[in-house]
Amino acid sequence: MPADRLLLPGCKSGAKWSTLYTEIPKGEATGNLEVRPGSMVIKIEHDQSGKVTGVVYADSTGAMQRQKARVVAVAGNSIESPRLLLNSASSMFPDGLANSSGQVGRNYMRHMTGSVYASFEKSVHMYRGTTMAGIIRDEAKNNPSRGFVGGYEMETLSLGLPFMAAFLNPGAWGRSFTSAIEGYPRMAGMWLVGEDMPQETNRITLDPKIKDKFGMPVASVHFDDHPNDVAMRDHAYKQGAAVYEAVGATVTYPTPPYPSTHNMGTNRMSEKPRDGVVNKFGQSHDIKNLFVSDGSQFTSGAACNPTLTIVSLAIRQADSIAGAMQRKEI
Repeated sequence: MPADRLLLPGCKSGAKWSTLYTEIPKGEATGNLEVRPGSMVIKIEHDQSGKVTGVVYADSTGAMQRQKARVVAVAGNSIESPRLLLNSASSMFPDGLANSSGQVGRNYMRHMTGSVYASFEKSVHMYRGTTMAGIIRDEAKNNPSRGFVGGYEMETLSLGLPFMAAFLNPGAWGRSFTSAIEGYPRMAGMWLVGEDMPQETNRITLDPKIKDKFGMPVASVHFDDHPNDVAMRDHAYKQGAAVYEAVGATVTYPTPPYPSTHNMGTNRMSEKPRDGVVNKFGQSHDIKNLFVSDGSQFTSGAACNPTLTIVSLAIRQADSIAGAMQRKEI
């Protein structure tokens, strides 16, 4: 799940789509879907031919279970999916499953991001509105004359007081900070989100020392901003401030980027096996009955939230898997 969705409040009108109360209940009603909450897959298993045969997982009590499967679809997104593939290494696949290209875990992206807050002379009570109610896409186009490639969006951001305080100036203290917070009813927020550059050195690896409670190496995340990301953020700060100043803001506050927003990449889609992990249907190049079904397939992040693209890819993948199974190709 994208990090911002974990931090922000839910939809006030109850209209926000979620698999929790749409697809999952519908699937369970068919009798063909079983959800096993509190479980965690430890390793994907395969036979002597290299075909995956199922998974070993810890159930809600911590007991190890084995689930056989004709097809395995990994959907832990950009950190846990590569971690699982790497932790499933074997003598046949010493570098991890689906990793003949060496691309598993590489090209981690999380969007260029930052925020601009503004104070006005009179109260605007922005916190009473929907968390993200509007988007300005004027800067989303590719226009290298601005000093960077790619583009970004400006999204209205209505945060509750605790999150506003945390994001306005992380770790801040003192009179200047409290003065800003005292103006909360007069403040409005804007989130900046843009296309960051995929870099092979931005990657997920297995930590050489730290292990989880099941004895498996945890994911180690390395990320460095690309110079293009920095140039885009600086431009976005200026344009975000200009928007608020145009409607009467007395003060604007550019804020530091979050540690992460929309996790993408690390099991990239490619036409040729040497260039990535999965094909256009999320099917691994190396193992025909192993699929990746999340945002780790992305090769680039664009300038917008990725959820609907992830859903679209999953629907297309499901249709492809169903057809292949009917034809006995997998």
